Amino acid sequence: MAIQKVSIGNFTVFENVEIRFCDGVNVFIGENGTGKTHLLKLLYALCKCAILHDEKENSRVFSSLIGNLNFCFWGGISDLRMLYRRRIPGEINCMPISVETEGEFYFFENKLNEDEAPIISAKELDSKKQLPAVFLPAKEMLTHSKGLLAMSKKYSKEMPFDMTLLDIVEKANLWKVDYVPDIAKPIIPTIEKILEGKIFVDGEHFYIEKADGKLTPFSYEAEGIKKLGLLWQLLMNESITKGTIIFWDEPEANLNPKLVPVIVDILLELARNGVQVFVSTHDYITSKYFEVKRKQEDSVSFHSLYKTDSSGVRCESNVNFSDLKENAINFALDILMDEVIDRNMGD
Repeated sequence: MAIQKVSIGNFTVFENVEIRFCDGVNVFIGENGTGKTHLLKLLYALCKCAILHDEKENSRVFSSLIGNLNFCFWGGISDLRMLYRRRIPGEINCMPISVETEGEFYFFENKLNEDEAPIISAKELDSKKQLPAVFLPAKEMLTHSKGLLAMSKKYSKEMPFDMTLLDIVEKANLWKVDYVPDIAKPIIPTIEKILEGKIFVDGEHFYIEKADGKLTPFSYEAEGIKKLGLLWQLLMNESITKGTIIFWDEPEANLNPKLVPVIVDILLELARNGVQVFVSTHDYITSKYFEVKRKQEDSVSFHSLYKTDSSGVRCESNVNFSDLKENAINFALDILMDEVIDRNMGD
C-alpha cells in the first residue's frame, strides 16, 4: 500500500500545501529550513500510528518524532487526518493533515481526555492493510547501538535521541532469516561485494564478517560501507520487504560519491518490487542519478520545497529533476559555474 497524497495545513513551515506522490521513488530537494525532514518524519509517524493500538503510545510516537504537541485523529476510510493543539496558554491551533492511500486500512476518531487535551485513538478496519515503514536517518547509529535501546527505555526523558534513531537500531537488531528473500536477491550480491562480506550481529554489536572469516567492527568501517551494511541487514531480516515504505534522510551524507549510483540502483530495484521510497537530498549527483538511471517503466517523482513570502513553504513536483523551476541544487550549481567562468576569464 502506497501513500498517494498528503495535505498539510499550519504545521511547522507548512501553512497550506498538498503534495501528490508516485508509487515508486519520491525525491525531495530544497534549501535548509524548507521542511524536508519534518515531512519525512510526519509521514513516518502516520505510518507507525497505523499499526499501533494504544492511545498513549500513539501520543508518545508523535511527541518523539514531531515535538511536544498533543495530537488526535479523526476520520476517513482511505485517509488519515490529524489535529493538534499547541501547549501555549490561550492558543489553540487546528491543523488538518490528511494522507490518502490506495484503500481503507484504519479509521481514526477524535477523543478528548478529562483535561480536554486531544489523544490518539485508532479503530482497525483491516489488519492486513497496514503501512509498514522504515526510517533511515542521516546519522549512523549502529556503531553506538550497544545498550542504547535498554537505556532509552530506562531514561526516556533524558535521552537526546528522537524516535527515528532508536527505531532503526531496533529494526537492525532483528534476527535475519536463513535465506535470501526474493526482493533482496538482485541486491544482496552487490552489497556483499562492496562489503567484502556479510553483516554479523553479536549482543547488539555490529560487525562485517569478511570472506576470510575475520570480524571487523562497524566502528572501523567508512560511513558509506555502514550505510550499505545497514541495507543488507534490513533486507535480510525482512524489515524491508514488498509493501514497505522507506524514508531516507540524506542518503548521500558522508557517502563516497562513487557509491551514490549503487544506492540509487538499490532503491530503484526495491521500487520495482513494491517498495515506496521517500528520499531527501541536497546533492546534485544523487538527484541526477535517479533521473539518469531510471528505466522507462520506473515511477520516479521529484519534489522541490521552497519558501514563499506570504504562504509558507510550497512544493513543486515534476517527473524530471532538470525540469523543476524551483531547484535549489541547480541554483547552487549555476552560481559555482559562474564563479569558475569568472575566475578563468580573470586568469
